[in-house]
Amino acid sequence: MIASLEDLARKAVARAASVRDRFDVPMTSAVNVFDLCIESYKPKIVVRFQDISMEGVYLREPRPEIWLGLRPLFRRVYNVAHELGHHEFGHGCTFDELLADSEDDEDNAPRPFDPNEYLANTFAAYLLMPRVAVSYAFTIRGWKAETATPVQCFMVACSLGVGYETLAKHLAYGLRLPPERVWKTLLDTKLPAIRRELLDAQAKPKLTVIDRHHTLKAVDTEVGAAVLMPPGTEMEHRRVATVEETPRGRLFHIQKPGLVRAYSKDGKWAVSVRAMADKYVGLAWCRHLERKEGDNE
Repeated sequence: MIASLEDLARKAVARAASVRDRFDVPMTSAVNVFDLCIESYKPKIVVRFQDISMEGVYLREPRPEIWLGLRPLFRRVYNVAHELGHHEFGHGCTFDELLADSEDDEDNAPRPFDPNEYLANTFAAYLLMPRVAVSYAFTIRGWKAETATPVQCFMVACSLGVGYETLAKHLAYGLRLPPERVWKTLLDTKLPAIRRELLDAQAKPKLTVIDRHHTLKAVDTEVGAAVLMPPGTEMEHRRVATVEETPRGRLFHIQKPGLVRAYSKDGKWAVSVRAMADKYVGLAWCRHLERKEGDNE
């Protein structure tokens, strides 16, 4: 007998919560799912960035592996959580087809219903964006999910490590927090307009906004992207990024792969910035390490 959607959803939400509990990830915090796979699971789940025409691949081996296609970074965050869902539910090897190239929409093309795919999708959404974490991310910034503006939704998405469209759809269809008029505005608003509202002429195509309420110790980004941080933010060195002043804060342009600490002068806030090469191929754990010609891992 095929389980109902409600039963499948409850199962996926419960498993996502149990993973957070198992690895001591607070429900109010974001989770870096790359680090979770590599550092928390025993045996560890090997995550590879591969030049493949797939969203992702899960290989159920004695040493499990997840392969991720060269998609936008936030899309890969969702995809690795999706493949982790296959692992958690004991599914066999899976090969997830390439979807239409929309920002990081986790379900942007109609496909025949597959209970295992539904489980993995729902697991990923609630692992990355549980109701408590989403509500907390808005509340700590003095906002409400029920009245979220596109800029507020974008900033919260950045703090959770997910894409804007992913969070907007989850607010509308998963959590069902905003009224229809609010979520329709969120879904109708596109990223270029949000970036222009934030930075006007200084807007960049690949932008992450990080503020003092960020709950992760590290921010993942890539060469060619920009990270907007609070006014007065300093970096320990300038080998990874150059800086530009804006009315919204300091805009760091990522120039090279590497790891650098960003911090406030008052010592009350700090975060590590991990930058990987554009279209990086290799093991996820060393994505931010500087590579020499001929390296293949």
